Amino acid sequence: MGIIQSMRYNDLQKKNTLMFVVMAITLLVGLSLSLATNELVSATFYGSELAVTIITYFILQKVLKKPIILPYLFVIIFYLSNLLYIVTSGASAALFLIVIFLSLFSAIQMDRKVFYTGFILGIAVIVYNYIEMDQTNEIMVQLFQYSLLVYLLTVIVFHYMMKMSSEQFTKLESLLLASERESKQKEQQKESVEKSVTNILNKIAQVNDQLQENVQTQEDLNHTIQEISQASQSQAEQISDISNATNDTRQNIDVVEQTSQQLYDESKQASTLTLSGKEKMDTLNQNNQVLEKTIGDLSKTFAELTDKIKETNTFASNIKEITEQTNLLALNASIEAARAGEAGKGFAVVADEIRKLADLTGETTEKITGNLAALNETNDSAVAQMDKSMQNFVIGMETSYEVTGYFEDLTSTIATLNDALLNFSHLAKEVQGQSNGVEASTNDLAAIIEQASASLEEMSATVTTLTESNQELASLLDQAVEDSEDLKKQF
Repeated sequence: MGIIQSMRYNDLQKKNTLMFVVMAITLLVGLSLSLATNELVSATFYGSELAVTIITYFILQKVLKKPIILPYLFVIIFYLSNLLYIVTSGASAALFLIVIFLSLFSAIQMDRKVFYTGFILGIAVIVYNYIEMDQTNEIMVQLFQYSLLVYLLTVIVFHYMMKMSSEQFTKLESLLLASERESKQKEQQKESVEKSVTNILNKIAQVNDQLQENVQTQEDLNHTIQEISQASQSQAEQISDISNATNDTRQNIDVVEQTSQQLYDESKQASTLTLSGKEKMDTLNQNNQVLEKTIGDLSKTFAELTDKIKETNTFASNIKEITEQTNLLALNASIEAARAGEAGKGFAVVADEIRKLADLTGETTEKITGNLAALNETNDSAVAQMDKSMQNFVIGMETSYEVTGYFEDLTSTIATLNDALLNFSHLAKEVQGQSNGVEASTNDLAAIIEQASASLEEMSATVTTLTESNQELASLLDQAVEDSEDLKKQF
């Protein structure tokens, strides 16, 4: 049932109740007056009419829910009771006034059908009362005329009142219909808004959940970056230690290179002296003192050479250990570069170059070790020859042939020693250059690691800032959800 139908129905029920109350009061007054004047017929008439009115009202209004019939029945009952009263009791001047009152009663519903039904019955009551009255009584005739005139004027007034009321009610009905349509539109808009708000809340909830996951992921990423940064700092310290060790090795190799050059020079000098001794075999007795001095110097030189060779052996062992450590560090650096992903590609290239350089240094060190072993054997042989020469020098040179043979052996040995010392000098220079390259590469690697550590720290700060921003955004989304819930409740 629409709003207008509901209003019409409620208005009809209220007006029916008003008509019932007016009829009940009127009939109760008539019944009371009849009983007070001992008019049993009138009392019976009013009592019966009152009972019929009450029964009709409750059956149609309360039980059957047919209130639209009641106004017609009330008007018909009222007017027919007056006609019946004229038939039973005769005409009365009071009926003219009662008919005018009944016209007001018929207008309670402001329904022209009900009103004109009462109007027709009222004309009938007035005419019939006029027919039944004493028409010679001028007062009654004048009362009839005035009553009829007032009745007609009342009908005209109520006609226009009902017409205006109907127009106003029509306008009100139009306004109510428009209001009802607008209410339905608002209801639809409300449902649409609620649906949209619900969708927005669901999407915001999804965004908030994803944002919380992103915050957790960023926190894990920040923790991982901090661990990588700490590992990079540790590697930078290790690279720095390697750089220092490489620098020390380079300095030691410089010493080895200088020593080998000195040995080579001294070996060349010994070779010159040996040739000179061979040439002066004829004047051996004259040059014994010179030869003694030369052999003594040569013995000292071989002693120093022996010490240098031992020291060089130690250097070669140190280089080999450094090479193994460098190779191990390069392997660790390659592993860390692989963990770093895209950002560690350049670091991986440097680590690979270090590993290659370490392999080359290891191979060179092995060659140096082999040459040093050969040099040791040669040196031992030379020392033995020197001892034997000293013994022969003490005993004396028995024959010049024997001395010549010794000098030939000595010349061959010194030549071999010269070649070994020359190779050793070249290897020392090569190792020196490689050590310089290792030092430069290590310094570059240390710089790259430091730069990577700084970048990781900067990235960690950025991730921290982003995490804080996401947390603030999550808080704003929570507030937006609460505001949306409040907005939804307002609708």
